[in-house]
Order: sequence, then C-alpha cells, then structure tokens
Amino acid sequence: MAKRENAVNLETERLFMRPVTARDSDALYRLHCDPLVVELILQGKQLSRDESDARLALYLDEWRRYGYGFWMLYLRQPNGDLTFVGRAGLRHYDEQDVEIGCCLFGFSSGKKIALESLRPVIAYAFECLPITRLVSVIRPENIRSQKMTTTLGFSYLGMTEHRGTTFRRYEMKRSDAPLAF
Repeated sequence: MAKRENAVNLETERLFMRPVTARDSDALYRLHCDPLVVELILQGKQLSRDESDARLALYLDEWRRYGYGFWMLYLRQPNGDLTFVGRAGLRHYDEQDVEIGCCLFGFSSGKKIALESLRPVIAYAFECLPITRLVSVIRPENIRSQKMTTTLGFSYLGMTEHRGTTFRRYEMKRSDAPLAF
C-alpha cells in the first residue's frame, strides 16, 4: 500500500491543498469548533480538544496505513496569502469502502469550495490508488452536500446507518467517474 511519503499536494485555480500533518492540531480544533461544522457534521456536539486531537491522529494514521487521507484546504488570496478554509479528502469507511468528504468553516460555505476541492481528490483516488469506487454518506438534513455530491457524479443508493447515525448513501464507481475534472 502507498506510504505517507507518496502523499501529494493538490491544487486548483483557487485552492492549495496539502496532506494533514501533526502540526495541524490547532487549525483542526478551530474547524471542529465552527458552528456550521458542529451543526452539520458533529450533530450539534462540539468536540473537546482531546477529541479533535484524536481525529487528527486518525487522519495521520490513515495516510500511513492506506496511502490516503485528508488534505488541509487553503483559499488563495489576491495578495498571494493563503487562508485556511477546511479539510477535504478520503477516509477508510469500512472494509469495502473509501469515503470522500469535506468539512468547511461557515465563512467559506456556499462558495463552491467543497465542489472544487473534491474534484482533484476524486481524480487522485481513481488515478493513483487501487480504489474502484468511492462512497459519500450525508446526513438527511444536509441538502447542500447532497446536491454537491450528485453534481460531482455520485449516484444515490438509499438510506444507511453507520455507528448509530442515519445517512443518505451515494457512490461513484471508477468506471462512472468523469475522464477529467
């Protein structure tokens, strides 16, 4: 399996994306405390610093074990600066599936950053990894993410339960992925 040193930066016109590192604990904790993140991703329960750091440890372990994980997202500013806006990437969902996901600060929501960040993630997954399909699980109330996921080309499969939470489940097979993003 791919190793951490094979992790690459991804870029789009507006975004610079780099794999998470151990130095990202403060930035991720701020993200995990954002009101929109707490509402839509964390089911209304803000993570403690220890819980946030445990998630970072999981993200780092996934890069080490599987050769994929989350990238830190930075929006390019007109003056050349980079503003941290969230994280996006891949995670080990279960023994059969790899999940795609994005988590953005409320101030960056609604600007198509999630859509823009996930396109190169999908390309990376299908071009560089031995992945044949990706899944996305989204809470039923997160309508924006559902629309974005279908815009990316994912197909709705139905409702599913994962770790006690009900989600809408989507998939994209390698054969269904657009040839170029």
